[in-house]
Amino acid sequence: MIEVNKIPNKGRGIIATQDIPQGTLIEVAPVGIFSINKIPNINETEIFKYYFVKPLEYGKSKNVTGYLVFGLASLCNHAENPNARVDWIEDKIGLWSHLIADKNINKSQEVTLFYTNIDEYADANKFV
Repeated sequence: MIEVNKIPNKGRGIIATQDIPQGTLIEVAPVGIFSINKIPNINETEIFKYYFVKPLEYGKSKNVTGYLVFGLASLCNHAENPNARVDWIEDKIGLWSHLIADKNINKSQEVTLFYTNIDEYADANKFV
């Protein structure tokens, strides 16, 4: 349903390999969690570009937990008006990310997310 591809002026990104209707569960992936006290160190590494913060947590305080998705959702590029979202689902095995189409996504279209912590990216002006 999706694949990694090179996106002009962005680097890697996720492309739909078929039409994806709104509401479709695109991917389920396991999630690693790290605490707020690890974030300053992680922000100094390449991992900074790939971890998530939950919007509700970030809206209350920037002192949040980090979530590293072990799936293709971590390669979705930012968009101000994205066509997908991540829902966080916890079960007896652990935390999972569910990448869900928020809009109809056409074959060959990029799958995008809104980066909750976009204000922390020094080079955000290159892709916002």
